[in-house]
Amino acid sequence: MARTIALTDAKKRDAQVAFETRPKAAGRRQVGPDGGEVKLERLIKATESTSLDALLRQHGALEKISAALVAGDPEIDLSQVGRRLRNAARVHLRQDGTVLYAARVMQVTFGPDGVEKNRQDFSDVPANIGEDAAALPWTGRLLPADEVVRKFAFARSFQIRHINGLTFDFLHGIAKTLHEAGKLLLLGAGPKGQSPLIFSLNGTPYRGFLEGRIDGESYLLVLHCSNLELKAPVLAAPQEGTP
Repeated sequence: MARTIALTDAKKRDAQVAFETRPKAAGRRQVGPDGGEVKLERLIKATESTSLDALLRQHGALEKISAALVAGDPEIDLSQVGRRLRNAARVHLRQDGTVLYAARVMQVTFGPDGVEKNRQDFSDVPANIGEDAAALPWTGRLLPADEVVRKFAFARSFQIRHINGLTFDFLHGIAKTLHEAGKLLLLGAGPKGQSPLIFSLNGTPYRGFLEGRIDGESYLLVLHCSNLELKAPVLAAPQEGTP
């Protein structure tokens, strides 16, 4: 069932319309060499007692683990590996491998170098897309499509469609504006469209790019969403004396 989203056009008019993902194609069927149906099984790959942390606690250093690997197979529990995994529950473990029965959820921020920058209690972030949410403003920021696809990776796409005759004309007008401009409209939440789009509680924040096409009386509106900006890697300056 399609959800609703409120959009604003270039004339500052807003309306509730529907948006939905593209239906998934039928899944592929896997068969064995004899043509029979493939049955998937969950098998035990390793145990906690054979993990790297457990081996470090047992041997004390990586060099000693290397010697143990040469002498035997401490990383494999032959009595458990390969067994079928039936009823199982996911649990959290402490660093020492013991079961953690009560956990404190934290929000941790890391920098590009992988170093922790901030740690605070986790707080719920509400969705800003939906029937009761404010209409997404017309930002007026039109970007060339070839520039957008080179700077951002699209993670999700939604088709925007009308729910009655009035919203058909409304969306056809938006699509016509974008089609004639040959550009994508940058979309965001908030009064000025500067906040990311969040589709569910604690969902991933996205940048939105609205694409519009028309063919006579037909139209197509697609909201492309990106949470990854593509940037060229920064190359370190060559050291003095390096050719």
